Amino acid sequence: MLTRIEYNQLPLPKKADLLWRYGHHLMNRSSPPFTVRLYAVGDFFVEAYFSKSPYYEGNHELQHVFSLRSQNLRKSRSQHPFEPYLDQIDLHQLLRS
Repeated sequence: MLTRIEYNQLPLPKKADLLWRYGHHLMNRSSPPFTVRLYAVGDFFVEAYFSKSPYYEGNHELQHVFSLRSQNLRKSRSQHPFEPYLDQIDLHQLLRS
């Protein structure tokens, strides 16, 4: 499997192909005008940005793909890349065990 850096260097069609083959969908979020889907791909994460298709009613088109680092190597004042997903995580199942 590719590293995150190698993945970033690929053209969008190749990134999309690898995402569909090896990506594991985790969750979605809305970031108008996009629907953003988070995937685990190997040992890194990928956000895929979809917009409504002007050609196919009810369908979406892939616009951008960004890989995310699972850890910030430098301390930063900017938002952590996974912060937009925190409200969707439910830990109740872990607490019941």
